[in-house]
Amino acid sequence: MHRSVFLVLVSTIVSYCEGYSSTFDNYLYETVLNSTECDEQLHFLVNSTLKWRFIDASAKIPSGILSGNVNDLGDYYQCLDINQHIKNMDVQGKYCTVTVPLDQVIQLPEWPDVNWPNITLPEIPRPPLDNETMRDIESYYKLRKWAMMMASLDRQVDSVEDISTRVFPMMTTAQYGPTFAICIPKVCSTKQAMDFIQDRYPFFNIEYNESFCRLPNDKPFTPADKVAITVFSIIGFLIIISTAYDCYHVFILKTETNVLHRAFSVYTNTRRFLTFKTHPGALECVDGIRAISMAWVVIGHTYALTLLGFVHNLEETLGWLRKFSSTWVNSAPLTVDTFFLLSGLLGVYTTVGKISRDRFIRVIHLFYINRLLRMFPLLATMVLLQASLLNHVSDGPFWQNVALATENCRQYWWSALLHIQNYVNSNQICLTHTWYLSVDMQLYIVCPIILLMLFGDKKIAYIALAGILLLSLVSSTLISFLYNFSAALAHPDRISEFGNYAKYYYFNTLARAPPFFVGMIFGYLLHLWKDRNIRISKINVALLWSLSFAMMAFCIFSVYPVMQLEHDAQIFDNFLNAYMRTIWSSAVGWLIFACVNGYGGPINWFLSLHMWKLPARLSYAMYLVHFPIIMIANGSWVKTHYFTNGDNLYRFMADRLLVHIPRCICFVHRHRRSILYVAKTFIGRRRK
Repeated sequence: MHRSVFLVLVSTIVSYCEGYSSTFDNYLYETVLNSTECDEQLHFLVNSTLKWRFIDASAKIPSGILSGNVNDLGDYYQCLDINQHIKNMDVQGKYCTVTVPLDQVIQLPEWPDVNWPNITLPEIPRPPLDNETMRDIESYYKLRKWAMMMASLDRQVDSVEDISTRVFPMMTTAQYGPTFAICIPKVCSTKQAMDFIQDRYPFFNIEYNESFCRLPNDKPFTPADKVAITVFSIIGFLIIISTAYDCYHVFILKTETNVLHRAFSVYTNTRRFLTFKTHPGALECVDGIRAISMAWVVIGHTYALTLLGFVHNLEETLGWLRKFSSTWVNSAPLTVDTFFLLSGLLGVYTTVGKISRDRFIRVIHLFYINRLLRMFPLLATMVLLQASLLNHVSDGPFWQNVALATENCRQYWWSALLHIQNYVNSNQICLTHTWYLSVDMQLYIVCPIILLMLFGDKKIAYIALAGILLLSLVSSTLISFLYNFSAALAHPDRISEFGNYAKYYYFNTLARAPPFFVGMIFGYLLHLWKDRNIRISKINVALLWSLSFAMMAFCIFSVYPVMQLEHDAQIFDNFLNAYMRTIWSSAVGWLIFACVNGYGGPINWFLSLHMWKLPARLSYAMYLVHFPIIMIANGSWVKTHYFTNGDNLYRFMADRLLVHIPRCICFVHRHRRSILYVAKTFIGRRRK
């Protein structure tokens, strides 16, 4: 029943959201402009104390210039709070930003003559930016461009007047420079206000580029928001009715309702969700691997998306990226290949041996439908939220990033649900991180072709698995050696390649396929040796574990030399791109195989702990939810951000909060009898 609701949701979005992709009210921006009123208000403010509120909310000379901080975002909320009616004028604040290219020659005017004796007016020095600092600033803007592309927010703005698509613009090399906020009357355009300021104060005669402006209540309520409220209201109503009906039967009538009546029951579904049973043949260690890998994904995105904002300690941040201590973050993309491995492994392990070949052929459509329906409800929910309500939960000078993510989903929601966005709109993906789901689904479509060959003769199975793995390695090798990409996801000096790197390699199913087929091989091996005692000598076990650790260490630490500025070994980069992910997935595959067959020791004990079961079960939800949460949190920043490891780890723990909420529910569930006893006792005393 709940799946049919989401199917209705999709069709409703089609009819209502077309033509409403803009997240900002462009009509509002245009209608408030009035050059005559602007001139009147600007001249009025010159002699009014109200001007100090505008000046106070605007940018000043930023601190930390020598560390690379050349941006000042003023006070966003203070500017938008200005609203006074004076002398038949409605003076309201408008928050705008401009970028000042650093390559310009600033001609400072001479000081005016004054009649005061014995006063020597000092010269105004130019900010002491040496070549190294300038190079760091250029590298940082390239990294911001990389972060924009990674988050599918890098768009070409055709016109300065296209306010809805203005994000802090990605400039050419000659235009790298600081971003400053100015608070101006809402009836003024940025140019008119800046021209007025420069005419009266020659010290501000500098070249600048308009960026964007914001007004209060400039995010219109669109049909997408109405659809979201309607759909979630219906679901909420069904949850309340179903839960009340279920609890009435369970606690009052002492009977159970049918499946349909408790489909939306919080009580029944929570019990099922928090009930963990060990089944024969279950791969217990996979829970730990999935939970740890998901945490690695979240922390990697926490660090990476920090670059969407303006970093205060730029020099320190760039130095940190090249340090050995940052390797564990720079190598976080390997976790994606862990999930590809698990997908291929479980696809084989849960199918082969549990159904005959003929039966599998007859129900192959169910193989696909089951997969789609398992992924669709939560994915559709997040797509709808991103296209609507998430745009209204907060605001700030960095909110353009969230707004563009919203526009991506309003325009390309269909490609996300059809799992084709890695090819159709790879630079404007709805929910950027869901490129993985598109690649994984495309590999899953191919999976049954190989599965059919795994029923029966082992030689045919081995040939099929080896053949498809070899074919995928050939495709990955050709792509790697033909395009000569960097093996590091965020190399500061090769940011210009990232667009093609993402399109032709990182989001390309042909290039990312090897770990999936390595997983199919290990899934088939686990099937063959299921319920059988495998005897491996201690020496061989030690050698295999040593080799596995060495392979993992190679994949993790090989990123360190690649991140160095002097690195130019392109053949090494090509080798890593072609084979690093296969090496990593092979090492993780052995880890699972050893743990399942009794050769995992303390590693198997740790990965099979009961504490991993809930995070593992929540991993798909956490995967979908964490990226929008990080975007919203970063979009709410009002100042430049000071980058530290401690702050990023703290924010990572906040992003993981959704995992702990169900744990609280689990505690309540496990101790429900004690809680009910205390509640009844308290109610009884109150009645007496």
